[in-house]
Amino acid sequence: MRKMACAAIALAATLLVAQPALSTCQAHADRHVVLYGAGDDPAVFLWDSRFRLRAYHIATFDEAQAMLPRALLVGGGTRAVIMRCLPRYVQAPYGLGVDDAVEVRILSGPLRGRTGWVSGSDARRAR
Repeated sequence: MRKMACAAIALAATLLVAQPALSTCQAHADRHVVLYGAGDDPAVFLWDSRFRLRAYHIATFDEAQAMLPRALLVGGGTRAVIMRCLPRYVQAPYGLGVDDAVEVRILSGPLRGRTGWVSGSDARRAR
């Protein structure tokens, strides 16, 4: 019984130590990225707040449609720079995972100079 308790404590301590490593962003401030959406459409929604970014991903169809006027559509391939990142902030629909929320400043195209929030999976490292 004592060995099980020690093993449980060791496992809990290991998980607590590993948690910060699991909750770090893949994207880092000042990194140059290219914005590309997943799937067939490479365009990306640029949200005016991180709260709307998260709400959009868990919204029903009607709720999502009502939120769209608060987003700007950024063409795929737009260059941006990361301002900051919030790890594991965006919940995927139906609990299929989480994504980072990334604040970016647009560097190219008609929205140059604008800032906003995108999903971490839409911000790909520039080469």
